[in-house]
Amino acid sequence: MAFVGVSRDEDTLESVKVAVELAGGLGIPKGSTVLIRPNANTGDLPPGSTNPEVLRGAIREVRKCKPDKIIVAEKSMSSLDTEKVLKSLGLWQVAESEGVDEVLTFDHMKRGHMKPDGASSWPVGFYVPEILYSVDYMIALPVIKTHWTASFTMGLKSQISITADQDRRQLPHGKHRDPLFGNMIAEANLIFKPDFYISDATKCFVTHGPNVGTLREPGLIIASPDVIANDVVGLALLKTLGTIPKIQESSVWAQPQIKRAVELGLGVRDREEIVIKSSGVEEIEAITANTR
Repeated sequence: MAFVGVSRDEDTLESVKVAVELAGGLGIPKGSTVLIRPNANTGDLPPGSTNPEVLRGAIREVRKCKPDKIIVAEKSMSSLDTEKVLKSLGLWQVAESEGVDEVLTFDHMKRGHMKPDGASSWPVGFYVPEILYSVDYMIALPVIKTHWTASFTMGLKSQISITADQDRRQLPHGKHRDPLFGNMIAEANLIFKPDFYISDATKCFVTHGPNVGTLREPGLIIASPDVIANDVVGLALLKTLGTIPKIQESSVWAQPQIKRAVELGLGVRDREEIVIKSSGVEEIEAITANTR
């Protein structure tokens, strides 16, 4: 069984705290090296990127577990300088003000080549930062939103941020490529998959995305240790808000990313394995109904 916490509070820090607790807590072993990965693919303000207060809340929850080291790191899209993006969004400043040990980018890190078993949609594999080998626990902070070519970007797709620029050029951006794109996204999670997801649904795009689109402001945080459960609930939320036909008119389980993730055993296999707990979410019944 996988627990998913869904929380709404006027104070985003409280929403993060409660959602994490409802999902069973982080459970980080004392003395661990913890990596937190916000979403900063572009310099666009939330929901184009992670709300800085969600990052702040995540850091504070991690610190309660008494880790040895906290690192915040990310990689923006190929044409951008990630450090500049993180600073323009205020994410770098939040990390520093919260006293994390290091704020890094994956831009110029030494990388190792990976071709995990099951990654059949990546014909030449992909390259990942070698720092990941030294991390004990990883948290992703995806934003719940639609994506112009991948249909949606949440926990599964957040894993693309560990890949190199040359790897991203393999991704099939364009119409009618959903199954292949979805398979590649899921298969990128076969290695160094985050241990926990704190998903930002304070603001969402329900059309277009990932950097511009029709804006909704549900004011929610979704948390889970299970990437499939996380994304299923995120998709259910988008359906509740009214979203693109590819999501609105299909079961969340029919999405290519989700189908391939289930095939690969990356998390829960069906709705019966998900337990949703909520606080302050009046529409939780509607969200839950859309997870079928």
